[in-house]
This record gives sequence, structure tokens and C-alpha cells, in this order.
Amino acid sequence: MKSRHLTFLVLGIALPVAAAVTASAAMPSNDARKLADRYALTKTRIRELLGARMHPEPMPATPLPNPFYKSLGLGDPSQLGAPANVGTELAPLPDAPDLSDADTLARYATGLKLSGYLILNGEPHFTANASVCKVGDVITVGSKDRPIFLHVMSLTPQEVTLRYNDAIYVLPLRK
Repeated sequence: MKSRHLTFLVLGIALPVAAAVTASAAMPSNDARKLADRYALTKTRIRELLGARMHPEPMPATPLPNPFYKSLGLGDPSQLGAPANVGTELAPLPDAPDLSDADTLARYATGLKLSGYLILNGEPHFTANASVCKVGDVITVGSKDRPIFLHVMSLTPQEVTLRYNDAIYVLPLRK
């Protein structure tokens, strides 16, 4: 019987001590509130990131601007109908983005400075923009951010044939 009393006594003392230990292991209410706030922020962020994918918005009825064509000084894109710079001169618009290859080739080929025909090591050469070129070479024209590559197709003492993509242009050589 004494062992039973001893067991009850130990249990009577151990239960309040165990309850105190578990109560001290639980988070204070401030920490629980902070974690709940973080969880709410996380849920909001997840909703923001996945919301567009889970519930996509329809495309606008108005036509969208071309992302491959940079407008020059037109102001706010939402006010395209209103004049952007009233009283100031607008910058000239660049060439249309849908020029054909033949138009582009003719524009840049006529701007080349061809100055002569010569034969080096048995091969015919000519000079274009102060550089010596032969059949198979590529002449780079245009701006540095938008270069145009003209290919030299054939060369005779009277003319040079240039190619840009599928367009071909024949230029006469000066004598």
C-alpha cells in the first residue's frame, strides 16, 4: 500500500509541474499575433502572384501599341489622342517599320561612297565608304543600334550587285 501512496504523491506533484512547463513552452500572445500577421501577408502575396493566372482579366477592346516600335516624344501613351507638346515642334518620325527589303536596300546602297575598281591578288575589289571590299564581303551601314548588312553578290568593272535579304540592287561604279 505504501507504494501506491507514494505513486499518487509523485503524480500529484508531477502534474502541476508538467502543466507549468507546458504553459511556459506555449508562445506568448504577442508572438502568436506576429506569426498570424506574417501568415496573412504571405497569403496576400500568394494571391497577388497567382491571382492573374488563376483569374485572368480579358484583353482591352482598344488596340494595343506595337511593343517593337518606339514612339518619339508622343507623351503619355494613355493620351495619344491629345497633342503631347502644344507649341513645340515635334521630332520627325522615323521610317516606317514596315519598309520592304528593296526600299531599305535602295536607301542605303545609294548612300554608299563607291570610289573605284581594282584587282588585288587576282581578285576584283572595289572601295565602298573608304574600305576595300570583294565578292562575298558584308558592308555594314545604318546606325550602331540598328545596323543593316549589305552582301556583295557580284562585281564587274562597271557595276556592283548588292543583296539585302531577298532584295537585289545594282550600283554603277565610277570610272
